[in-house]
Amino acid sequence: MLKTPKSQRGMTGISIMMILALAGFVLVMAFKLFPFYMEIFKLNSTLNGLTSDSRVEGASDQEIKKLILKKLQIDDVDAVTADHIKIDSSGKKRVVSIEYESRVHMVGNLDAVVVFDNSVEIEH
Repeated sequence: MLKTPKSQRGMTGISIMMILALAGFVLVMAFKLFPFYMEIFKLNSTLNGLTSDSRVEGASDQEIKKLILKKLQIDDVDAVTADHIKIDSSGKKRVVSIEYESRVHMVGNLDAVVVFDNSVEIEH
């Protein structure tokens, strides 16, 4: 039977504390960023829903913006305004895009910037 010295068995208390501190830091960052990823999911869902929405056909650009803003209000997305929504018409298709960025304070003087830039093509 091979015997090892006591100093080489397992992890020390300091290494366990360092791992717990690192795991805590990662969890705090995840909790701070989670709402932004939920907003991105809701924005993607809203844009993709335009392709199958019957109210979009024959609607003006302003009516489409109002429709998007109403859906985002229901989904509790307050960061997007009418200025973030761009509609470009070309031929029989329209490209609806939403571009915005948002900041969240992480720790100290460290901020995270979340950028959303997505578009969808819809029929006139």
